[in-house]
Amino acid sequence: MSGRGGAGGMRRGFTLIELLIVVTIAAIVMTFGTLTFSDYFRRDAARRAAQVFAQDLTAARSYAIRVNEPVVVRFFEGTLLYEVVSPSTSTEIARRRFGANGEIELTAITLDLSGDSLLFDSRGMADVTPWGSAIATATFSAGPTTYRVTFNGMGASRIEQS
Repeated sequence: MSGRGGAGGMRRGFTLIELLIVVTIAAIVMTFGTLTFSDYFRRDAARRAAQVFAQDLTAARSYAIRVNEPVVVRFFEGTLLYEVVSPSTSTEIARRRFGANGEIELTAITLDLSGDSLLFDSRGMADVTPWGSAIATATFSAGPTTYRVTFNGMGASRIEQS
């Protein structure tokens, strides 16, 4: 009984070819997994940003009514930032930064209103009609995935993927 691997003819360990095949298969599986999860995280980032914005609209309107003073939602599209502030007292209600260094990684945000700001008056009403519609929109994009938040002058909103 002369065989490879020593006494009893039993082989121990793996050959180099077997190890290379296993490593190659593992690399292929990991590549597909990474691509799948990166698409998921991109879609999820845009959805989360839209949900946070819808919640901030509700908070802005509630604050305006509660303290009986106007509240403005300002978009800074170039820096992927929006803020919710009370202009009379400079109270910051919310400030959201997006992008690589932000809370949520996005590639674009847009408020489809003239001047990129929305003002809730002390009664909690925002006038969106000068822009030709009873509703306004904000869009949040992460790569090819875009979520749109449509809202009316009372801050009621709907989120949809576009």
